[in-house]
Amino acid sequence: MTTSGKIAFTAALGAALALGVVTAPAASAEPVAATTLSPVIGAVGGTGSAGWGGLLVNEGVTVGVDPERPGFSRFGSSFQCPCLVNWTNVTTGQRGTVTLPIYPPIPSAGWEYPWFETGSGRIEAVVTTTDITFLPGRGSWTVP
Repeated sequence: MTTSGKIAFTAALGAALALGVVTAPAASAEPVAATTLSPVIGAVGGTGSAGWGGLLVNEGVTVGVDPERPGFSRFGSSFQCPCLVNWTNVTTGQRGTVTLPIYPPIPSAGWEYPWFETGSGRIEAVVTTTDITFLPGRGSWTVP
């Protein structure tokens, strides 16, 4: 390749890269749903989520993360999930427990739940009811 060919190639490559950077989409600052943990099945001494007036719980807990809030997770469930989320950060060894339900303000857009400092890395969680658990819920997600 001649010198003028190298210069033309370099100029074309530079223009293509600049155009790609200028037209790239902006990063989203919105919280995203990381996962829904497998349903916890159990019984409680009040009203469970499996039906009106029933004691059974059949609930999937949702987890959200936000790229602009590294090291934090958000947990959500219905109002009839008397559950405990026991989480472990596999990367750092940090552990914690979140008691559900967390009552968001009404009306709720769904993301008003408080943030919990889980630390960045891979998180594994087990969900149990506050009374009798027949089948614990499980799941894992990655926190930025």
